[in-house]
Amino acid sequence: MERKMEPAPPEKILQAFKILDPENKGYLTKESFGKLMMEEGEPFTQEEMDEMWPVAIDPISGHIPYEFYLNQLMVYL
Repeated sequence: MERKMEPAPPEKILQAFKILDPENKGYLTKESFGKLMMEEGEPFTQEEMDEMWPVAIDPISGHIPYEFYLNQLMVYL
Protein backbone atom coordinates (compact mmCIF):
# COMPACT_ATOMS: atom_id res chain seq x y z
CA MET A 1 0.00 0.00 0.00
CA GLU A 2 1.35 3.41 -0.98
CA ARG A 3 1.83 5.91 1.84
CA LYS A 4 0.65 9.40 1.09
CA MET A 5 2.47 12.38 2.47
CA GLU A 6 0.55 14.87 4.56
CA PRO A 7 -0.10 18.03 2.54
CA ALA A 8 1.93 21.04 3.58
CA PRO A 9 0.00 23.80 5.36
CA PRO A 10 -1.17 26.59 3.02
CA GLU A 11 1.09 29.14 4.76
CA LYS A 12 4.15 27.02 3.97
CA ILE A 13 3.13 26.61 0.32
CA LEU A 14 2.53 30.36 -0.01
CA GLN A 15 5.94 31.04 1.52
CA ALA A 16 7.53 28.71 -1.07
CA PHE A 17 5.75 30.49 -3.93
CA LYS A 18 6.94 33.86 -2.62
CA ILE A 19 10.53 32.61 -2.54
CA LEU A 20 10.15 31.73 -6.23
CA ASP A 21 8.84 35.27 -6.88
CA PRO A 22 11.65 37.57 -5.67
CA GLU A 23 10.16 40.55 -7.56
CA ASN A 24 6.87 40.06 -5.67
CA LYS A 25 4.74 40.10 -8.83
CA GLY A 26 2.17 37.73 -7.36
CA TYR A 27 2.54 35.21 -10.15
CA LEU A 28 4.95 32.75 -11.72
CA THR A 29 5.37 32.10 -15.43
CA LYS A 30 4.25 28.78 -16.85
CA GLU A 31 7.76 28.22 -18.21
CA SER A 32 9.63 28.80 -14.95
CA PHE A 33 7.14 26.90 -12.80
CA GLY A 34 6.93 24.02 -15.27
CA LYS A 35 10.71 23.71 -15.44
CA LEU A 36 10.95 23.68 -11.66
CA MET A 37 8.18 21.11 -11.22
CA MET A 38 9.63 18.75 -13.83
CA GLU A 39 13.30 19.02 -12.87
CA GLU A 40 13.55 19.51 -9.10
CA GLY A 41 12.77 17.29 -6.13
CA GLU A 42 10.41 14.48 -7.08
CA PRO A 43 9.71 15.58 -10.67
CA PHE A 44 6.20 15.71 -12.05
CA THR A 45 5.48 13.85 -15.28
CA GLN A 46 4.21 15.66 -18.37
CA GLU A 47 0.84 13.99 -17.76
CA GLU A 48 0.70 15.43 -14.23
CA MET A 49 1.62 18.88 -15.55
CA ASP A 50 -1.05 18.68 -18.26
CA GLU A 51 -3.59 17.86 -15.55
CA MET A 52 -2.44 20.76 -13.36
CA TRP A 53 -2.26 23.56 -15.97
CA PRO A 54 -6.01 24.18 -16.41
CA VAL A 55 -6.36 24.84 -12.68
CA ALA A 56 -3.10 26.75 -12.23
CA ILE A 57 -2.92 29.06 -15.24
CA ASP A 58 -4.94 32.24 -15.58
CA PRO A 59 -6.42 32.00 -19.11
CA ILE A 60 -6.14 35.74 -19.69
CA SER A 61 -2.56 36.43 -18.58
CA GLY A 62 -1.12 32.94 -19.12
CA HIS A 63 0.61 33.22 -15.73
CA ILE A 64 0.14 31.31 -12.50
CA PRO A 65 -1.28 33.70 -9.87
CA TYR A 66 -0.08 31.65 -6.94
CA GLU A 67 -2.43 32.92 -4.22
CA PHE A 68 -5.42 32.07 -6.43
CA TYR A 69 -3.87 28.72 -7.35
CA LEU A 70 -3.21 27.94 -3.69
CA ASN A 71 -6.89 28.62 -2.92
CA GLN A 72 -7.84 26.21 -5.71
CA LEU A 73 -5.53 23.56 -4.24
CA MET A 74 -7.11 23.91 -0.81
CA VAL A 75 -10.54 23.20 -2.31
CA TYR A 76 -9.25 19.88 -3.69
CA LEU A 77 -7.52 18.86 -0.46
